[in-house]
Amino acid sequence: MRFTEEQQAVIDARHQNILVSAAAGSGKTAVLTERILGLISGEDAVDIDRLLVDLYQSGGGADEGENQRQN
Repeated sequence: MRFTEEQQAVIDARHQNILVSAAAGSGKTAVLTERILGLISGEDAVDIDRLLVDLYQSGGGADEGENQRQN
C-alpha cells in the first residue's frame, strides 16, 4: 500500500504518542497496523506488552447498521 507523506510521518514517528483522526476509509487502520509492526520489530523494538492501542468508533455508524438489521 502506498501512504501519503502525512501517513508515512505517523508510521515513522518514534518516542511520542499520536492521535490520528480522519474520515472513514482514509487508511487509519492500515497506518496503525504499519506503525505497530514498525514499533515491535527491528533493532530498537518495543515490547508489545508496553503498547496501548485504542480504536475508538463513535456510536453513529455502528448503531445505524445494527438498527437497520433489526428492522
